[in-house]
Amino acid sequence: MLISDGQIAPISLSDSVPSWANRNYYPGTGLGLSKAFATYGQVYKSQLWVATLVNKLAFGVARLPLKCYTRTGSGDRVDARDTPFARLLRNPNSRHDPFFFWLWTASTFEIYGEALWVKDRPGPGRPPVGLYPLHPSNVFTRRTDRPETLKSGVQVDAGELIYGFYAGSATAALMEWRQDDIVHFKTYNPENQVRGLSRLEPLRQTILNEDAARRASEAFWLNGGRPSMTVTLERSLSEPALERMSAQLNQLHAGVDNWGRIALLEEGAKPTLLPLNAEEMQYIESRKINREEACGIYDVPPPVVHILDRATFSNITEQMRSMYRDTMAPRLGLFESVLDTQLRPDFDPRGNLYAEFLMDEVLRGSFEQRVLAYETMARIGGMMPAEIRERENLPDGGPETHQLYVNAATVPLGEVTRRAQATQEGAVLPAPTNLLGDELPVCTGCSDFTDSLSRRGLCRSCEGKAGRMLTTKENS
Repeated sequence: MLISDGQIAPISLSDSVPSWANRNYYPGTGLGLSKAFATYGQVYKSQLWVATLVNKLAFGVARLPLKCYTRTGSGDRVDARDTPFARLLRNPNSRHDPFFFWLWTASTFEIYGEALWVKDRPGPGRPPVGLYPLHPSNVFTRRTDRPETLKSGVQVDAGELIYGFYAGSATAALMEWRQDDIVHFKTYNPENQVRGLSRLEPLRQTILNEDAARRASEAFWLNGGRPSMTVTLERSLSEPALERMSAQLNQLHAGVDNWGRIALLEEGAKPTLLPLNAEEMQYIESRKINREEACGIYDVPPPVVHILDRATFSNITEQMRSMYRDTMAPRLGLFESVLDTQLRPDFDPRGNLYAEFLMDEVLRGSFEQRVLAYETMARIGGMMPAEIRERENLPDGGPETHQLYVNAATVPLGEVTRRAQATQEGAVLPAPTNLLGDELPVCTGCSDFTDSLSRRGLCRSCEGKAGRMLTTKENS
């Protein structure tokens, strides 16, 4: 992207380095505000709601555990934490801890629309042993029009995509890499398939409005000439008397610290307040619209960033959950897809390994909801008690918890209908069994099969009827 007369124009990928090196190149992309041109980084530092949304999204990504799994022949997945791929994701480089590494990646992605890593390889073609971030504003891409040798000595063919790193006013790339040596996360750009588009671009007019509103507010408090009160006198005063009254009013009532103090006037003076008019009151509404438009372009529910104007008791919980379910899920899917296509083949060309962000912790419901879900899963044999205890960070409950349990009353589908038809035809069928293979006992009252019998040999229904009959006789 190039800056021309304050406007942004796209750069053709076929442009060679010398043709644009002496002009503002990609680091200069940003937004033209009311008084100056601001890069995307400057917008983040100066715009409250942009910084709030970027931080919320970036910290949301950085806090999630990134796990590595391998697919087995049967389709199951197995934890692959001891593979070189998993160890690299767990500790990308020696300079940055994993949390900051992903915080920087996600923040840069949200501000610039792209984030880049360079692979540190111990040798040509070997799997990387480190991943180091590159700032998008210092990276330029180009296509080779003929075979050439890069500064690193790597031979490249015609038509290959090359990433170059520039710093300061350098007119030539300090370092260049092939596409295989870069991990590139990028958003959709309608004008370019190689570079991403910043989310701040659709917010250009909104940010301009917000910048103008904040400058107007600053000017209002610093050097505004609008009086808040006028004083009407019944008769003319001398110059010393006017100066004395003006000094008293300014001393007692001017400024924020003297707001609301009682005014005592002399010489029959009558004060008249000058409230804000309807046009000036729209300032607050315009600020609210700006923040909601910022939430819209970043696809973040307003209550997530504490905008509670339209939040209710019934919808705020659902909007909080939608942060990860609807807002974060597409972003995480993009990150996982890039890792799978641009980094995983260096370690596993066949595609058995894959990395996944785990959102189980952030999507967990309330304690009561989890208990009901666990109860159902344990009753139908979907989870072992040991798995439930592990999810709730409870100690192991012993060998009894490492097995599946099912409801003993569960019978095969259609068993009741089949036995009813057999009874009408006079056939005798063997006793049905539950999922554990045990025969179900027969109630002596109704001759139905049941999961358990009372001491009198009755099922729950017959036992209840017998109890009610006995109570009725005792009462009579």
